[in-house]
Amino acid sequence: MSQTLSARDFQFRSGWLELPSTRWEALAPSWKARKAHLEQLGFSSLYEKDAYFTMARGFLALQGIVWFSDEAWTAYRLASYDAVALIGAGVGPTPAEAHRAVQGLAEALAEVHEKAKAAQPLDSTALRALEEKVLASSPTLRTASHDGPLSGPLVEPSQIAATLETLLREVENQLAAGAPPIWVAAWAYHTFTQIHPYAIGSARGAFLLTQYILWRADLPGLLLRESERVAYHRALRAADQEQLNSWADLFLYGLQQATLYALSWGLTPNASYEESLATFQKCFAGWQGRHDRDRSQRIMTNRYTVFDYMEELLRQVATELETKLKTEDGRGTRALVAKAYPDSPYYYQFTSEIAEYARKYGYTFNRGLPRGWFKLKFSLSANKKYQLVFPLHHAGHHDATLVIGAFLHFLEPLKYQQKRSRGHRAPKKEKSLYLFAPLAFECPPLAFCIEDDVSAIRTLLRNYVQTSLSGALIELANEIY
Repeated sequence: MSQTLSARDFQFRSGWLELPSTRWEALAPSWKARKAHLEQLGFSSLYEKDAYFTMARGFLALQGIVWFSDEAWTAYRLASYDAVALIGAGVGPTPAEAHRAVQGLAEALAEVHEKAKAAQPLDSTALRALEEKVLASSPTLRTASHDGPLSGPLVEPSQIAATLETLLREVENQLAAGAPPIWVAAWAYHTFTQIHPYAIGSARGAFLLTQYILWRADLPGLLLRESERVAYHRALRAADQEQLNSWADLFLYGLQQATLYALSWGLTPNASYEESLATFQKCFAGWQGRHDRDRSQRIMTNRYTVFDYMEELLRQVATELETKLKTEDGRGTRALVAKAYPDSPYYYQFTSEIAEYARKYGYTFNRGLPRGWFKLKFSLSANKKYQLVFPLHHAGHHDATLVIGAFLHFLEPLKYQQKRSRGHRAPKKEKSLYLFAPLAFECPPLAFCIEDDVSAIRTLLRNYVQTSLSGALIELANEIY
């Protein structure tokens, strides 16, 4: 039976303050640099409009309210979000409904951003007005005590107005007291869903409040997509039981994805030749003016340090795996590490897969900057070989943002034969050749900045390798029959 809550339950507790934010701290310099660069070029307002619509699309798809094919979204953006571009396109539930929902939430996000930049408190009256814009109708307070199978503990309808005011006051109090804005925003979102003030649109209200808090702290906001739907609901339910780690992880991932979007953002090709030439000249002049030899050297040194961290970690993992998986008769799984640093002649391997991986997770793969990879190879038997690949590459239009991803392959043999040399010499075995056949495996990227000290990234890499390996081992277990 669902628990009933009252205004007393909604206080910002110390558990939120204990959550680690290292993942964001490692990426924050990339966001600050990109934001400053867009301001310098005069592109901030153009980027912000696209960000509002992209965040609206992602969140509404997460909630199952709308869906857009990538082709439809590209056409919609090129048409400056004109509903005409959606006619006959891959959108739902209908082009008109999808446009109305996305436009309403995007416009509300724009208003919230202006309030945040001006540090204007967001009260219940302002929030209700934003909800009206989002829903294109006047929002009504919830009258039912519980709200379906996915709901957690809720506030009784008679307590909604008072509890909502308590939440908004607590937000202001915590921000004034210097509490970390990221965790104030994460707490506020979760608490808003427990209050569930509106019959329709409470999740969108929580999203608006969250973006307001993040933008007020000059953070990039939250970008979540349909692919995070299951993780989103599970994390909220865990938070209902005061298990906060999953919700914190999802929140940090949403901040990362918003940053990667900003780093990857670019202008639409709708300008005239003269305008396009002027834009190119401005960007080119800015790029030439930013050349800093000391900075470039520091980034290169830190890049190699990150590669050294990965090699050290994977060799430790390989040794541990071989030891733990060894059977009593001395046989077991072999785990080997292969690598290609940026100066390796094989650095370009997996280029097409990296590009597809980046597209899948919503960022631009920067082919013009040094990259490399690591492989953890598993040999279960002569015809059962696998590899877990960790590509390290740059993301977006910023030379100090590095991303690590992961994908899993079955090594399908293409050639394994004996070739007899001239004369009567013993047969010579040729080198085995394999096709890298991708396996179903989901492991989102980890992004970080390498412009300054990278010592904290070692722990992030260790956690990422462990998470990736956990998923890979389950897939390998499924392959054994």
